[in-house]
Amino acid sequence: MPMPPWLVPALRFIGSNAPKYGPVVLAWLSSNPEVAANVQQQVRRLLRSSGPSSDAMRQSLKAMREQVEYLRRSADDNAERARADRWAASLTGLEHALELLGPGSAKADLKRLRARVDGLRSEILDAFLAEQIEDAGGPAPIEGRGGATDER
Repeated sequence: MPMPPWLVPALRFIGSNAPKYGPVVLAWLSSNPEVAANVQQQVRRLLRSSGPSSDAMRQSLKAMREQVEYLRRSADDNAERARADRWAASLTGLEHALELLGPGSAKADLKRLRARVDGLRSEILDAFLAEQIEDAGGPAPIEGRGGATDER
């Protein structure tokens, strides 16, 4: 089964889960086009905002904030809610750092901040994609969600 081009960046964001979780997710998404369309939209949105500019980072942070709110609302337990709260606090810190940098900031400072945004984005997108799929009745990730193994 050929892999849709939009799924490649999603699997890159999923990181170490991609080899195990990717084929299962791809098969499931192929039979659930509504969920696949939502996942595709979120991945494309984050890819559009992955540039080095302050505006691109602002867009990334806004999209990530929405994903964290979804994760908080759909949390199945206190651990998931606490993780969403920690991510929300990290996003607030990154938003403040971005405000402090402002126009005319050194490229090296923006690059360091972009790396921090990208690292957090990877974690949040991993959890968001997994939660979207789980909430729609799909397979849970095999590993990597807060150290827990969840095999459904």
